[in-house]
Amino acid sequence: MARMPLAETAPVTLEQLRAHWTDLNARYFGGGLPSIEIVWSARLTSSAGMFVSHAGPRSRRRLIRLSTPLLQNLSERELLTTLAHEMIHQWQFDVRKRRPDHGPDFLEKMDAMNHDGLKITIHHTLDEEVSAFMTYAWRCLECGQDYQRQRRTIRPKDHRCGACRGPLGEVLPGKLQRKRRRIQPRHQSAQYRPSPFVQLELPFTAA
Repeated sequence: MARMPLAETAPVTLEQLRAHWTDLNARYFGGGLPSIEIVWSARLTSSAGMFVSHAGPRSRRRLIRLSTPLLQNLSERELLTTLAHEMIHQWQFDVRKRRPDHGPDFLEKMDAMNHDGLKITIHHTLDEEVSAFMTYAWRCLECGQDYQRQRRTIRPKDHRCGACRGPLGEVLPGKLQRKRRRIQPRHQSAQYRPSPFVQLELPFTAA
């Protein structure tokens, strides 16, 4: 599958994004979020947005990265929901002082913000757009679970399925559309046994 060209034109300016961030911060976080860098990324194609933090012995950097290729053709409201999603992760990190995830506090904040019609979701609903950038794919030979990556980072000799610990086989991404065979894992306790293999997490679109 040919890789799609990366877009270079951002849907809105950084000044507009900053204005949206300031408004959302005041409305839903009581102005409690500290200032953060917001950037457009032409290289981010695995998800619509990402909250990133780098902590070192002498420096600490946080930023919200938004995907130019995935968001360029969406409405401003859809872009706003992506920004709001990443701001909840910033709130978890900067205010609640913990590792961002999609746990109970994320869901509670998301529901509160969605009362105004933001329509934030746990996972960005851009499956087709994200899949267009996926060059490599593997399928579990036992339960049929698929794993797609932009780089060949899965090694069947070292990795096992995150659902049933079955072996993986590489397939062409275009072959993933057919209905997969799913079976109940034969060894439910296998995932808790020490193993030389790396068990993959179930795939999801990163926030």
